[in-house]
Amino acid sequence: IDLAHENGALFIVDEMITGFKTAFPGSISKFKIQPDMATWGKGIANGFSFCALTGKKEVMELGGIRRLGEEKVFLISTTHGGETHAMAAALATIEEFQKYDVIKHLHATGNRIIELCTHLISKHHIENSVTITSSEWMPVFIFKDNNGAASAGYRTLFMQEMIKRGVLFQGSFVPSFSHSEDDIYYFAKAFDESLIVYKEALQNGYQKYLTGEVVKPVFRKIL
Repeated sequence: IDLAHENGALFIVDEMITGFKTAFPGSISKFKIQPDMATWGKGIANGFSFCALTGKKEVMELGGIRRLGEEKVFLISTTHGGETHAMAAALATIEEFQKYDVIKHLHATGNRIIELCTHLISKHHIENSVTITSSEWMPVFIFKDNNGAASAGYRTLFMQEMIKRGVLFQGSFVPSFSHSEDDIYYFAKAFDESLIVYKEALQNGYQKYLTGEVVKPVFRKIL
């Protein structure tokens, strides 16, 4: 924070993904920091189309309309400010997080997923091909080829196999307050069965098992 201020910049924390996941309300509380501004996404409204720009009063006032005669530094606009259902959803979500220990449940779920999936990866002896980031608020799975390089082809294959088994999977697991122990084991069972196909594909190539095209990055120059 001091480094940013010393160079004439604001210290802004992006909580669009981490808000209401890493801690409550977000990483600013987890790491006990006081940013000049922080941004929040639809996660703080339980998925409703909602976002929030927050900050210290003296900073936010620079984008407001009350300092007549002064230079307007930036624009605060509420194009959909009249959509009160989204604001109601955010208030209700905040109330739920305050009423129940939601963060504890989210992290317990994430840690259980990491524990079970790590065991399954070890059981199939493919620790060098499938790895998991130790992030209890959103475990991310990395799928590699026989050379240890991250592979979009093998990732696509695993997505395909998980979907076949009733799990909508994109390579990560985002814990929810609604996730139960049964849900965790359902995911683990699908993960276990998908690893069998994955292991075979490592020997024979994913092309033999993939029924569609390999997934591509959203932001790319060539379609």
